[in-house]
Amino acid sequence: MTGAHAAQPHRRLRVAVATAGLALTGGVERCVLEDSRELIAAGHDVEVWHRASPASRGDGAAPYRAMGAVLRDAGDYRFGVRTALRDVLRFTRDGLRLRRTRPDVLWLNRPEYLPWGRVVSVVSGVPLVVHLHHAPNYRRVAPLAGGRTHFAAVSRTTARAWAAVGVPADRITVVPNGVDTAAFPAAGDGDRDRARRTLGIDPTAPTVLYYGRLTRAKGVTALLEAWGRVLETAAVRQPVPSGARCEGAGQPLLVLAGAMLPDDADAVRQAVAALPEGSVRVLPERDDVVPLLHAADLVVAPSIEPEGYGRAVVEAMATGRPVVAAERGGTGEILAGEWARFTVDPEDPEELAGTIVAALDEVAHAPGLGERCRAFVRDHHGRSQHVAALLRVLLEHARR
Repeated sequence: MTGAHAAQPHRRLRVAVATAGLALTGGVERCVLEDSRELIAAGHDVEVWHRASPASRGDGAAPYRAMGAVLRDAGDYRFGVRTALRDVLRFTRDGLRLRRTRPDVLWLNRPEYLPWGRVVSVVSGVPLVVHLHHAPNYRRVAPLAGGRTHFAAVSRTTARAWAAVGVPADRITVVPNGVDTAAFPAAGDGDRDRARRTLGIDPTAPTVLYYGRLTRAKGVTALLEAWGRVLETAAVRQPVPSGARCEGAGQPLLVLAGAMLPDDADAVRQAVAALPEGSVRVLPERDDVVPLLHAADLVVAPSIEPEGYGRAVVEAMATGRPVVAAERGGTGEILAGEWARFTVDPEDPEELAGTIVAALDEVAHAPGLGERCRAFVRDHHGRSQHVAALLRVLLEHARR
């Protein structure tokens, strides 16, 4: 930590958190909830600015109220060239509202709303920290990157992408996300079998899990093409807890858990229908993914669109499940060094299939692999490291 705040690491902050909805519809919303909880637990004051919706007034708001956060309706964050004057006037009103609450820092978790953040920051006099969770939404952001504005990127990949569209590199700090390993425990004795019974999965079937949006951009159709090649490969072996090979293993199973979007639903259904019956299970989206992870032997995250971070990779490894993931973007950044053998070109079905088969074989014959996965998350992607880095950024760039 540098600057005036280096000597006062325990300073109590008043943080205005700006996000979209409160319901847990994706990784950003989950990160905002977890980080807000950690900030309050550390003794900081948090007010959460959000866009009101039926979902956020219901279950989405309850966890924030339970932790003691103050909720404020931010109205409409959107900015358009044709409506610029009207939008800036609306943002100005939000800035005046924020000034009355006197926070030390405005922490914007939706970089697509950077125009709102900059106007509100200028009007209120509150420094702005923009959390870059994903690739840029704009071709050129240099005019919006000045003033008392700093950026926190979830990965070096994300930092480089935003620097390429005009954010000065010296205004970006990399703050990798982290997960609570207690919330993603390893499968204990019987947990794997119980999870499989609940989900109706053959206890002997080598099982591969994908969870997230079921779209082409996330690599799901490419994964289904690769799965056909996996089924043709005689080298698939049954992973069992002892690491011993199990003769007579069931047919390999691919589990897809997530929401189908209208634009890609037909393509995904057709790709599933083209595979042997019973070789793919499609399950609905769910908040609690731990039973899915406990039931799986291997997780895949083959996004063709580069991920800003790759939270699913870390969640899976926290439970002791290795992950085959795209070599590009945040997932490739996580799976560096000893884990690089699990990265692939997600648009190459042959490579993806071969890596899945090799990973299943390693799970079957390397009983210590799961604990190495968990140790990696504890040491490099745990909550404590993430929260410490986030607090350093907020403290350093809060107003004096």
